Order: sequence, then structure tokens, then C-alpha cells
Amino acid sequence: MVGYFYNPNIHPEEEYLRRLEAARKVADFFEVPLLEDEYNPEDWWKEIQGWEEEPEGGKRCEICFRLRLERTFKKMKEENIPLFTTTLTVSPHKKVTAINRIGEEIGKEKFLVRIFRKQDGFKKAIEWAKKLSLYRQNYCGCLLSRR
Repeated sequence: MVGYFYNPNIHPEEEYLRRLEAARKVADFFEVPLLEDEYNPEDWWKEIQGWEEEPEGGKRCEICFRLRLERTFKKMKEENIPLFTTTLTVSPHKKVTAINRIGEEIGKEKFLVRIFRKQDGFKKAIEWAKKLSLYRQNYCGCLLSRR
């Protein structure tokens, strides 16, 4: 198992760094290597251009999911990793059907369809966050959702 952190959607940079540090803590605790991509919010802004007024949970979010999952798939192939998935489905605020559909469109059978919030997954994630003293955000990460 390998973790991968690519989140050009997160604003501001201080928020990005807090979340990256939390990902590092989790990776260290579970002794999982964490691949870290560069922070380049311009990638995200370029992709969502024209969708800035879209409501939270709409098309802009799907564009964001696609951007991040495409990059994850690319990294998976570069690193010769056989399968990939995403922790995005742990959130009760995300459209898991859209996330899994996009993952399958990108990676076909290489994408592991998961709904991590099932079977108290979200509750367990909160418990682990407390146990590890992880930073927990109160918005998805993008500047537009922070409004």
C-alpha cells in the first residue's frame, strides 16, 4: 500500500500544509510510504475556469475529482502500483457515486470502487483523527467552498 497526496484545490497554502502534515502523520503511524506531489493551485484554477459560480457539490466538484483522480492514476502507473482508490468517499458531504464513476472512467478495472463512509467509516475516521491528534478541516479545501 502507498499513499499519495495531490491536492491543488486546497487554499490557502497554509491550509494545504496543515493537511499535508496530517497525511504524513497517518502515513507514519501506519508505516505506509506517502508520495507527495507538488502544490500547484494553478492546475486546479485552470480546470475549474468557468465553473466558479457552480454550487458546492455540483459540476465544479466533479471537475476537481477528475483532476485529482487522473493525476493519481498517472502516478500509479509511473510507480508501477497495480490499483488505486481514494479516501474522498469517507466524507458524508461528497457524492460517492460521482467519485466512483469518475475513478472507473479513468482507471477501468484498476480503480477500486469503495464507499469508505459505510459501516461507520466516517465515525471511525473521526475517532482516528482524535487518537492521532490530526488537524480536521471544516471545508472541502477549495477557496470557493470556503465562502
